[in-house]
Amino acid sequence: MTNCQSITKTVQTTLNPQRGIRHSRAAGFTLLEIIVAMSITLLIIGIATVSISGVRAEDKMRRAAAMIETTARQNMLQALNSQQTVRMELSAGAFGTSDEFSGMLQVRRVGEKAFRKPGRGEAWEFSPSGICEPIEVRISGPAGQIEIGFDPLTACAKRKSIQVKG
Repeated sequence: MTNCQSITKTVQTTLNPQRGIRHSRAAGFTLLEIIVAMSITLLIIGIATVSISGVRAEDKMRRAAAMIETTARQNMLQALNSQQTVRMELSAGAFGTSDEFSGMLQVRRVGEKAFRKPGRGEAWEFSPSGICEPIEVRISGPAGQIEIGFDPLTACAKRKSIQVKG
């Protein structure tokens, strides 16, 4: 008897003289409406996740570029303060970016047309007179690529390019 009462509460039948018998259901969402709403929500979450990961990768690369610039500037200041030539070996992790941005280091010196992997024992010199060798550095990794060209008088970046993959 209770099943019949609940059915009569849910579906009410009314007689409309112009249209005949009309059924009205209790208010609620159909299964199809719920599935559509959940699909749209998941799509929005997926797009947001991809966007956030792209922003994080770009931020990581910008921090690595700042670390490279800071290291060059510190070596220049050390050479000026100590009045001795400072040599920085050009090898993987030379700029302290191993935690920030793992990637392959390449260099291009004055007169060279293409970037190349640094040779064994190759170094970048900072003289006590405040001049350093002009050099361009490229670090390529899974997140993208950083290219920085340094000014020989200030050891500051005169050209910087950051390219994010994806």
